[in-house]
Order: sequence, then C-alpha cells, then structure tokens
Amino acid sequence: MQVQAAFAKHWGEVSSDIAWYFPGSKEESDRLVDLAIADGVDCIIAGGGDGTIASIGKKLIGTNVVLGVIPLGSGNGLARHFSQSLKPVDSIRELANSTIVGMDVGYINEHPFLVSASIAWESDMVDLYNRFPVRGVGSYVMAGIGTFFTYRASETTIKISNEQDVVIKKPLLLTLGNLSGWGGGAFIDVEASGCDGKLELVYAETIYAPIMLAHITRVFETGLKSLPYVTMKKISEAKLVRKDPVPIQLDGELIEAGLELDISVKQNMLKVLVPQNNCIETEK
Repeated sequence: MQVQAAFAKHWGEVSSDIAWYFPGSKEESDRLVDLAIADGVDCIIAGGGDGTIASIGKKLIGTNVVLGVIPLGSGNGLARHFSQSLKPVDSIRELANSTIVGMDVGYINEHPFLVSASIAWESDMVDLYNRFPVRGVGSYVMAGIGTFFTYRASETTIKISNEQDVVIKKPLLLTLGNLSGWGGGAFIDVEASGCDGKLELVYAETIYAPIMLAHITRVFETGLKSLPYVTMKKISEAKLVRKDPVPIQLDGELIEAGLELDISVKQNMLKVLVPQNNCIETEK
C-alpha cells in the first residue's frame, strides 16, 4: 500500500494515465509487458530484484519505452549503479523527478545483458549467492569458497582486434561488466559508465585464488581491480574461445553457451529513468 500511495502522490502530478499490473509468474509478466508495448505505453516501471528487472528490461531494448526501476531485491545492480535510493517509496519520488538516459547493452553471442556477464568461477559463485536466503559480505564469501572446490576451469583464449591473443590456462575470474557492479554492494569497477560504448573485461588465473580469496571483501569497496593479480581493460568487442562449453551467467541467469563467445556492446539501446544525469541525456 505504501508503494501505491507513493505513486498516487508523486506520479499523479506527472501522468494522468497509470495502470497497475501484478503478475504472478515470469510468463505472465512477459505477456503483460508485450501487451503494454503493443498498446504504445511511454514508460514501464518495474518493481523487483535483478532477475525481474533484467527480464523486463531486455524486452524494452531498442524500443522507445522507458524503463523505471523500483528496487525490491537484495542485489539491485541497476539501481545502485545510477545512485538510486534503495528504499521503494523514496525511489518512486526520485523517478517522478528524474531524467531519461540511454544505457548501453552488452551481448554474448547476441544474448543481451544489462548489468554483467560471468564466464568462469564467478558464474558459479553468483549463481550460488543468488540462491542464499541471506545476502551480504558473509554470504558472498561463503558462495566463493563453496563454489571454488566444485568449479571446473576451461582454458580460454581472449581475442581482441589489434592486440596479441591472451591465453588463460585456468581462468578463475572472467567477467564482463556493463554497469559498475553485480549488485548487493559488490563492484566490478566503480568507474564503469554503462553509457560509453565500453565493457569492463576482467580476468585472473586460478593459480592466484588463495591470495584473491584473502582479499575478496575488497570488491565491496573499490571493485575487482583492487584484487591482486587481476587484469582489467575496457573493450567494445572481443572473441573468447574456450575448450569446454560450460554455462555462463548473464544478469543472474545461467545459460548454455558454445566454445566461441562473441562479445560486443551496443550504445544507447535502453532508455532508463534515473535520478541523476549519469549518462548522456536523451529526449524526455
């Protein structure tokens, strides 16, 4: 009721045509979003965690429909990146007085991701962390330790135009960040833009795992680049060639992937309401 009251108070002055939907499943949510797009809505404001936001946001890629986020999850990666309040009522007020920005979208073999993609150990770690009932630094460390002993590394070659190929025998970290973090306060790169046509490519070898694990809490302060033996670079496209087709993680969802992964980013593909002009402002 607080959420509805906040909408009536703050959005009543912005729009005279507001419709409420309460889907009971992902399938129903997908159907309602499709109907809303077909009806020509200007904006869809979604309340939920990272999985819900990513599922709805991906349907709005390349459209003129603006995405607004009410963070109701424990990760809230997109809301955190754009410095949005994590209190639902406050976030509704912020969105009613917000600006529209054009956000980039990352792709792996044409599968889009809004926040991040993980291709090595951190894929297993994020998957386990997302299933924990309690979030925070402690759960993050437990997920890291728990999956380290079951993780199966696959030799990967990174191919970037005009650069020498990089061969990672046993990758521990192999992450692509479009925004600054995974959510839950864990950062990939605090300086990531999400609007500059670049992805943050982060990688490290398994041999350095003990040292990295000893400093894992640093990802909640300055991000992965503060861990020892981590390499980070900004890319617009690349190709990853792996020896084993292990699953990868896109915005918290595990998907099957082949031996070759084509990495790219497309600029200004998703219009997002944000409380600050963190990116290039688009027409409102």
